[in-house]
Amino acid sequence: MLDPRDAQDPQDPLREMFRQAAASGQARARAVPVARIAERARRAHRRRVAVAAGAACLILAGGGVTAAALLSDAPTPVVPAVSPSAEAPSPRETTGPPPSSTTAPGEPTREGTAGDPSATSTQPSGRVTTTPP
Repeated sequence: MLDPRDAQDPQDPLREMFRQAAASGQARARAVPVARIAERARRAHRRRVAVAAGAACLILAGGGVTAAALLSDAPTPVVPAVSPSAEAPSPRETTGPPPSSTTAPGEPTREGTAGDPSATSTQPSGRVTTTPP
């Protein structure tokens, strides 16, 4: 190992090079202009404000979505306890398309035969009903 007294030797070439490097660095060292420091501070402040504004927008949007989901929770329709029985469709509805009429759309039509007192009517929904005399 090296003797500690050898490190104190003023003639050590490595020690002398380090001293020269330190002296050169001290001679070149200058203070950064105040304007540059202030600009860096302004940029950092703008970044912090932008991040805070973005986080606030995300929090508000998430709260709005959550509130909308909770408030629009419509109750589900109640299902009947007993399923309805299947009814046979009337022969009038399955024979073909309803007869054409000369009335305006949306008005109920009345059709009948000459000797038949009962009449059929077409509702605006397109459903054909028979009315008794």
